Amino acid sequence: MSSALDFRGLADEAAKLLSELIRVDTTNPPGNELPAAQVVADYLRSFGLEPVVVESEEGRGNVIVRLPGSGEGPSLLLLSHLDVVPADPSEWSFPPFSGEIKDGFVLGRGAVDCKGLVAVEAAVMRLLAGREDQPVGDVIFAATADEEKGGVKGVAWLLENRPELLRAEYVINEGGGVPVRVKDRLVYTVQVAEKGVFWLKLRFKGRPAHASVPWLGDNAIAKASEAVRRIESYRPPATITPVVKTLLEAVGSATGSEAIAELLTNPDFVDLALDVVSKEEGLGLLVHVLKAMVRDTMAPTMVKGGLKENVVAPSCELVVDCRLLPGRGKEELLEALRQVLVGLDYDVEFVTESSGTESPMDTPLYRAIEDTVHELVPGAAVAPFMSTGGTDSRHLRLALGSVCYGFWPTSPESTMEKVVPLMHGVDERVSVRDLEFAIRALYGVVDKLMYGQT
Repeated sequence: MSSALDFRGLADEAAKLLSELIRVDTTNPPGNELPAAQVVADYLRSFGLEPVVVESEEGRGNVIVRLPGSGEGPSLLLLSHLDVVPADPSEWSFPPFSGEIKDGFVLGRGAVDCKGLVAVEAAVMRLLAGREDQPVGDVIFAATADEEKGGVKGVAWLLENRPELLRAEYVINEGGGVPVRVKDRLVYTVQVAEKGVFWLKLRFKGRPAHASVPWLGDNAIAKASEAVRRIESYRPPATITPVVKTLLEAVGSATGSEAIAELLTNPDFVDLALDVVSKEEGLGLLVHVLKAMVRDTMAPTMVKGGLKENVVAPSCELVVDCRLLPGRGKEELLEALRQVLVGLDYDVEFVTESSGTESPMDTPLYRAIEDTVHELVPGAAVAPFMSTGGTDSRHLRLALGSVCYGFWPTSPESTMEKVVPLMHGVDERVSVRDLEFAIRALYGVVDKLMYGQT
């Protein structure tokens, strides 16, 4: 990696691009990503690239550009998304869509998830476009629509209608890269897998009656309430997948305790060991995430029921968010529901069905990430990570068989405890220092993989 490159200056430029992107409100729904896609396209054109802007429907913009390679090696897609989740201004200490750059931070919704990565990857493309040598394969940049609502109008649409735009052997996306500090050692995460996403509606039926004599009816809300109570208590035995085992081994090694390290990889004792680890400063959030990585989860998220204030509810509908480990699907979920809700009468409707996905770790891209992290942060470890949430990587794994890694790296000071609460949270912001670190890291990874600079 060349030391002559002006990474600090490029970080300032990326901060300005990010500021402009934040000022374009792409709250999803409705999304309206087209103006943001045009901002990115103008930036890419400013240094000679020729991006295309594709609308999946009116206003739903995706911007893609390809830097041609020699064809001697694999292609790489740098992926990010333009839409953001809603932000309530009354809860923030600054306007969510101001994009202000203040005290070394870019402020606003999307700074971390995921317009910051858009700006970083665009800056990397600027560096690549300025090189005289050619990559061994195509390097593709894509900032897409609708990720926060499942990617139906973004990556999923592109794969169905314009797959040639995204076809690549390797993908770098959001979902990992944030370090965890365990005692005096940093562990950088690389998202190589994610849990399946299943949203379902449970419908409960009752019998109406005048609420002044409630026992004459059969209250569907009471049935749904019992279902909520049982689902909230659902905690199946731990299952440690190979990916999570590798992460737990890295965490265990960093604790310096052989006993804890051994217990962390034992399904019968992993929860107990994690409770001990949680007492370490700064590891509380990681422990909560790890407990969700070793089992399927179900969470009631929405409820709708009743007919009128003085009528015993004849119906009630409960929405449940279910996250399943890779390899598990609809039948396993239905069986779990039968066990949890035994004795209750209900109907099930699946709203979303998306299986868990996983990419291999033994790849040149993973090794390039490891080598780059070790160069930038000597002594740091690199470990695979399973996302408990969903990203657009799953679409590419399933449709194209692409090896997808989540790697949106932050500086050593910006650990998981500090960064993750900002995602979808209040007062979202990213430091210019983190933008610089991410540009250095991603450029280093691309340099190694696509230019043979090992």
